[in-house]
Amino acid sequence: MTWEKLPKDVKKFLILFSINGFSFSALIAAPTLGNLMNISLESVGWLFSLSSFLQALLSYFVGRKFEKLPPTYGLAISRAIFGIGSLLYGLCTNVWTFAAAQLFLSFTDIFYPCLVMYERALFPPKQREIIYSLEFFMTESTKAIAYALFVFVFAPLMQGQSFLRSIFFMIFFANVFYSAAYLFILPKVESGSTVHSEHVIASTGLKIFFSIMLHQYLCYTAFNFSSFLIISYYLIDLFKMPAWSPFLFEMVFSATVATSIFWKGKVKSHPSFNLIFGASAIAANFLIWIIQNPILFFTSHVLMGIGFIFWFPAKETIKQQVAPRQLGRWEGFFQGLNILTRIFTPIASATVASRLGYGFVFAISAILFFSAIVVSMPSVLWMKKNFGIERV
Repeated sequence: MTWEKLPKDVKKFLILFSINGFSFSALIAAPTLGNLMNISLESVGWLFSLSSFLQALLSYFVGRKFEKLPPTYGLAISRAIFGIGSLLYGLCTNVWTFAAAQLFLSFTDIFYPCLVMYERALFPPKQREIIYSLEFFMTESTKAIAYALFVFVFAPLMQGQSFLRSIFFMIFFANVFYSAAYLFILPKVESGSTVHSEHVIASTGLKIFFSIMLHQYLCYTAFNFSSFLIISYYLIDLFKMPAWSPFLFEMVFSATVATSIFWKGKVKSHPSFNLIFGASAIAANFLIWIIQNPILFFTSHVLMGIGFIFWFPAKETIKQQVAPRQLGRWEGFFQGLNILTRIFTPIASATVASRLGYGFVFAISAILFFSAIVVSMPSVLWMKKNFGIERV
């Protein structure tokens, strides 16, 4: 991967996109804070579920609306809302402020279609998979460094809730800057229907496009089912580990993805193969988690990282290549479906974990991922037949 060959605007985007990696800390810290505030797993599951209801309705509207509006504005709003949610988490003292913070923090998900449309307009088609790999390198290297500081520097100085609240305050300031960057630093995109000058709208029909969108939906459902809500309680309650343990767990994943910069560029496989291989590795990782061993649980995240660095860039490349011009409304529809599912997955996964055991939660996620591979076949086969790749 040669950084110098990338367009200047893409480089700026990738550098600032690293803030997303740091911001991900909030998604780990939130359920951990709930645990330390003595809010039960099922109660937090209900709070996370209820916060998703309104968002599911708005996601389709936002995706469709920004087909005609600059998605840059939607992304600026999104990061500002995320910052407010982080600030509220840093200040919360009871279950009601905890619920309000979660509502703001997760509200940013409805603007995900804006990001997809923005990237379609910004990234050269033949370089998309390699750029998405660099996206992951930027976010995960940031996470690896940040989490190492959290675990080895901040945690010894600050214990429990104080440790987590300081993280939320840092995320707030980072996202205020990130929101302003979309307005004043990063390139503008005229509307969500704008495509890159080299992009050709594929005449594939909705059947092929829907196959990759259904694949994405099932995969996201699998991640939501085995989310950090489950992982945080799993590490703290079952293995009796401290509040920083979820960050150490995620640091293994981030370090794996970050070090892929040294070998991923040498991989010459097609996006269609990368999607199947990556998704299979992630599904296998969920199966490994069924074994209740803390060392195996931590080290297996290396496999998850390898799977991710193959799967996500390939998934996004295929999706944008087979998408119709009206990408926003369909991305909004499926994101709304994903958010609607999240109304039920936190409480469902929390109930399964509490009554049947954590192994059943991870098994369900593995089944969902294997099912996603099957439904993706129409888009994968079309991609294999019609799309070449360019290495930078």
